[in-house]
Amino acid sequence: MPLNDTQRRLKRSKQSERDLGHWLLKYDGPDPRLHGLTTSTGRVGHLTHLQFDVISKTYAAENKQVKVPATLFKWWKQITTIAASQGKDALLRIEPTNMKVDGRKDPAPELHIITADRHAELLRKEKIADGEDQGPD
Repeated sequence: MPLNDTQRRLKRSKQSERDLGHWLLKYDGPDPRLHGLTTSTGRVGHLTHLQFDVISKTYAAENKQVKVPATLFKWWKQITTIAASQGKDALLRIEPTNMKVDGRKDPAPELHIITADRHAELLRKEKIADGEDQGPD
């Protein structure tokens, strides 16, 4: 029986979470504190009281598979293209200015967006600095 739209979105969403989990386990490693509670991909979404999708040694990760606003996508494409032409890594910093909860200012931390390749490189270097195995290339 073919899947309806809702089932297809849910299936893609879960696969996206699994992909993030695989990536984090490959480059960061598992969190030994939750051994036996996570899935083989590091997912913890079934433990709803945790309120995030994936855990690794360093990260509690929330995965979103959404359409990116056009402006944000334009900025990201622009900086990744320019950075590559300059032989540099891309960084997009977003400083939220519209954070209010119940009418009161509730400042959120700024976002630093980098590529997955750069993130993997930084995790590899962090492992080396910590004296751990180099892990995957």
